[in-house]
Amino acid sequence: MLIFLGALQLSNAQNSSLDNAEVVIEKQSSFELPVMSRDYEKLEKVKRKNKKVPQQYSVQLINEEVADSLPQQLPAVLDQREEKKFYDKYIRAGFGNYLTPYVELGINGNTNPDFDYGVKYYHKSSQEGSVGRKLSAESRNEFDAFASKYSDYGITNASVNYQRQGTHFYGFDADPNVISQDSIKQIIQNINFSVGHEMPSYITDNNYSLRGDVIFDYTFDHYKASEIEVGIDLGGAFDINQETKINVDLKAAYNQYSNTTTTDTEISNNRSWFKLGASYQTFIDDLYIKAGLKLAYSGDSSQYDKGFYIYPDILLRYTISEDELAAYIKIDGDLELVNYKGLSSQNPWVNNNLNLLHEDKVINIELGAEAILSDEMGVKGSIGYASSNNMGFFVNSVTDVSRFEMVYATNNKTGNFKIDLEGMWSKREWEVIAQARLNAYNVQDTLIGKAYHRPLSENSVTVNYKYLSNWKFGAVLYNKIGIKAVEFDPSTGVRNEINLPVIFDLNLTAQYQFNENLSAFGLVNNLFSQKYQNYNRYDVRGFQLMAGLSYKF
Repeated sequence: MLIFLGALQLSNAQNSSLDNAEVVIEKQSSFELPVMSRDYEKLEKVKRKNKKVPQQYSVQLINEEVADSLPQQLPAVLDQREEKKFYDKYIRAGFGNYLTPYVELGINGNTNPDFDYGVKYYHKSSQEGSVGRKLSAESRNEFDAFASKYSDYGITNASVNYQRQGTHFYGFDADPNVISQDSIKQIIQNINFSVGHEMPSYITDNNYSLRGDVIFDYTFDHYKASEIEVGIDLGGAFDINQETKINVDLKAAYNQYSNTTTTDTEISNNRSWFKLGASYQTFIDDLYIKAGLKLAYSGDSSQYDKGFYIYPDILLRYTISEDELAAYIKIDGDLELVNYKGLSSQNPWVNNNLNLLHEDKVINIELGAEAILSDEMGVKGSIGYASSNNMGFFVNSVTDVSRFEMVYATNNKTGNFKIDLEGMWSKREWEVIAQARLNAYNVQDTLIGKAYHRPLSENSVTVNYKYLSNWKFGAVLYNKIGIKAVEFDPSTGVRNEINLPVIFDLNLTAQYQFNENLSAFGLVNNLFSQKYQNYNRYDVRGFQLMAGLSYKF
């Protein structure tokens, strides 16, 4: 049973988004159900010149994340109905209120039939924020590069990525006039490198394919937190015939997490792990069957998180009416990896003595259906239930409310009842996507009691419109309901539960194309200027306006 004495015992020792599930329905001559595509059939040997570029950096209309005061970079908003032209270089720059400069540039190389490469740089920062102006300044920098080599022996890939996220612990209680900017500064950096090789079946001249990657990942912050992970990702598939195949995947990593609490207590944990999965997949007429098992191991030093785990991996999918209606049932589970990189990316205001436990999702059951209602409209829905050990929650620290601890429901399982609904309508210049998610949690660990900082419901509506040949417009209406937080009195330990206000937001984007290469863009983020909180005490920035230019060549 955990240590929730929550944040109390931890601190005494101390010393948006919505899962972006989306209906992928492309506007062609008619809709097709993607769930029944037999995408694992043997590949035909193709010439390199006919292959699509596996990765490239491109630029189009941008759309800011509405769900986070420190938004991640989002994929570009693209018009799915127009042909995508390849540009080897692009640059985009803009400026917004809160003293926000923005620059992005990319270079792609695709002229050599045996070699591809790309480089991208991204910068966006706000010198002022929602609290104390410079005290809530934020920034994000990213450098990304990849290369792919094609030969008679397969495809060799390499990539490197660097990210730097700057923020401040501005959720404090004190008078902003007595707080110095440097005293609350936080910088989180990550370096990732991977190299791998793939041998598809058309290379092996057999009914099997192989792939393998070696991965290095290093995350560190402004203080003394660091996490290093070195791992492998191996996989293979054997085609018994055109209807049946066997898949085997292995992922394993050495992971070392180190930190120092505010009382200079050293934390050093070996959190190495591996996952092995095997599955048998086949079609029987209109029924797709996947049956397999997953084996996982966590070498964590915690008694709650060390040992072997076995999970089912079952999926049955039946086409009721070809290209119109399909239904499925899924039964599986997994060891959901929880690490410093992931948590600090999700919430950069975590405390020094951050506890880390992997989540043991014992069972996950899901029933769903997908339907094509017409050439313009498709819908998808699912209902499910999952049961987990060690589900984690962010809570404000007892000794410093501007920082967050992670507490885990280790005493009894946590249930999660979920409903997902998605729909898309597309016709000529219009595209509308609606998504709704309900998550009801049953936290049986009485020391925790509630699913803190996990919303009950998340909903969004996205509208894209193309006017004539030069204008593109976009809008995202976003809503979050039922976020709860908790604080503790540092002297008495009395718990104070807080219901955060409902989040209701609207983003707007526009782009005007002067010619094939040059365009101007503008965006409005948080149109209603609501300084809502995804995390307790952390107001997002209010009304945000940005304008700029893009050039492709």
